Amino acid sequence: MKSIQDEQVEQNELQTPQPSRRIGELLVSEGWITNEQLRNAVERQQQYGGRLGDVVSELYDVSPHTIQQLTERNQSKGRIGEMLVQSGAITEKQLEQALEFQRKSGGKLGDILLSLKFVEPDRLYREIATQQQIGRIGKEFSFEHEARLPEATARAYDAIMINKMPNRYLIAVGAPLTEAKIVDLEAIVEAPIEQVLATRKEMEDFWKAVYEPELMQASTAKLIEENPGNSAHITFTTPQLWGLCLLAVVIIAGLIWNWFVTLIVLNIIVQVVYFVMSVFKFAIILKGTKSTAQLRFTEEEVLAVDEKELPIYTILVPMYKESEVIPHLLENLERLDYPKAKLDVRLLIEEDDIEAQELLQNMDLPAYYTVLIVPHSLPKTKPKACNYGLIRARGEYVVIYDAEDRPDPDQLKKVILSFQQSPEHVVCIQAKLNYFNSDQNMLTRWFTHEYSMWFELLLPGIMRLNYPIPLGGTSNHFKTAVLKELNAWDPYNVTEDADLGIRLYKEGYMTVVVDSRTWEEANSRVGNWIRQRSRWIKGYMQTWLVHMRNPVQLWKEIGPKGFFGFQALVASTPILPLINPIFWTLLILWYGWEMEFVPKFFPGIIYYMAAIQFIIGNFLFVLSNVAGVYWVIEELERKKERIFSYGIVKYALLTPLYWVLMSAAAYKALWQLITKPFYWEKTTHGLTGAPSAPAEATIERGV
Repeated sequence: MKSIQDEQVEQNELQTPQPSRRIGELLVSEGWITNEQLRNAVERQQQYGGRLGDVVSELYDVSPHTIQQLTERNQSKGRIGEMLVQSGAITEKQLEQALEFQRKSGGKLGDILLSLKFVEPDRLYREIATQQQIGRIGKEFSFEHEARLPEATARAYDAIMINKMPNRYLIAVGAPLTEAKIVDLEAIVEAPIEQVLATRKEMEDFWKAVYEPELMQASTAKLIEENPGNSAHITFTTPQLWGLCLLAVVIIAGLIWNWFVTLIVLNIIVQVVYFVMSVFKFAIILKGTKSTAQLRFTEEEVLAVDEKELPIYTILVPMYKESEVIPHLLENLERLDYPKAKLDVRLLIEEDDIEAQELLQNMDLPAYYTVLIVPHSLPKTKPKACNYGLIRARGEYVVIYDAEDRPDPDQLKKVILSFQQSPEHVVCIQAKLNYFNSDQNMLTRWFTHEYSMWFELLLPGIMRLNYPIPLGGTSNHFKTAVLKELNAWDPYNVTEDADLGIRLYKEGYMTVVVDSRTWEEANSRVGNWIRQRSRWIKGYMQTWLVHMRNPVQLWKEIGPKGFFGFQALVASTPILPLINPIFWTLLILWYGWEMEFVPKFFPGIIYYMAAIQFIIGNFLFVLSNVAGVYWVIEELERKKERIFSYGIVKYALLTPLYWVLMSAAAYKALWQLITKPFYWEKTTHGLTGAPSAPAEATIERGV
């Protein structure tokens, strides 16, 4: 049976068709409420959020059916662009520019308008809410109530309970929910719900307010809970400690029995291992010289990419007390040749980094940037921050860049092409790293030699031979779904990138190297370099200990080939710089003072093996560095790019001095592995002026 109010609405519809007006004006003009009541309802709506009609119905006993009829009669779902023009939010010219962008690159019109900075998020979302006939959030929220959605449900629906009203719950949503989803949520909370639209920033704020414990648990403990055998939260397991004790007992017993013979046996083992590792790495480098060892794309292939088919791409940028490089970071990100409306840039700032927070707060960042404040918790590491940023990442693909990074503008498109042309089990694309300040001093030159060899020759060779790839700390691009499936990075491993590369291999996934570079700042101060390198080496130690907890199982998981590659690439990284000083000392004692006991440790064939290793092995290592940097320079010359000159090549002859620094860092790493394994030593960046991006690629432009 119809109410008198409903009949009155129907009569009004027949008698006086109304032009499109706000629901509040209609309610007053048709006598359902007074102007004073409308003002009260608007104040309550602004306070708590929701649709004005629902607030009026709740306060003044206007039937929901009446509100619904007035709403349906008054509103039709117009196009959002036209609605924004009609309301004066944007101009006709701005709409046409956005539509032209959409015709070229695809994407949602709202995201495009935001990326072009033609409209503020609040204004856009109010119009979207009007178009979809739903409400917006208010100013006050009551998060502490019994009907809080489970975190997994909230993430799946992108919905968070923000207010409990007398007859319904208000749920903030990032996008309007379907009727089926509303029914599902009402079944969970056992009450009616009203969805209210929230901007992405507002949703991130709600997420932190309501689910911070769950977010931190996922960032720090999920890997431990679901796959503890792959987590470095325990440095030495009990069997490993027993194994180390047994090894120590055997060596001590041998020294007591016959110290001379024992030392010779140890020397033989070391010489054989050293020789095999040296030859193996050089063989990998030779494989890396093949043109097919990297995925390469021509400029024409990159230009032919259909931008309408490009997916959303998440960029994670963890940083800690690096405010001085933030302006350069933003310039470099703006240079990326990728539709900005399809970017999801997440700047990960630690809670105690107040300077960076204030700096970013005062910047007028485009809407595709999200500043996430990572709550303080232990371990305080880069991988924990990346895990935090990954939880609500929107991209189909995700990449990590460091704050000082300058990736090639076409890198993201090359990665998309790489994934398209690779088998399904290729889930990671590693871009090559190098340094823009190579000529700053001797240390930066040595660092450039090392990185040129590693990323231009060694990693491509590993890819070609299909061995486990220890990833670089930045510019590794992942399929987001697979990364989340593997619980992403180990927050307790201080070289999380190398560890993740091994875990990917264990799961049967592959990594490939793409011919695209990211330019970084090389450490130019010895103390700063030692801190960074000791952390890297400590992380390699952690990675080896984690995956060697059960050597038999590891053998079964990755096979003999993978097992040998793991030892050669991960174990040798800390072992070689640890044992080098011992043999350097013997060398100095023999050639400096001709100490008679030295040759006794190299009887027969061992002498010749050691001599070959000393002469040929060191030559191969130096040659590898020369070849790596020469490789880069020659390739850049062909592209008419002069980042550094051929003059840097000669400094590779002084590489043995660089190895001394590596050994110092290795011993520091070993000490910290025992005393504070999860401590993340901060590396200071911004010690050299980063090259500026082209003038036209500024943050104000937005695209």
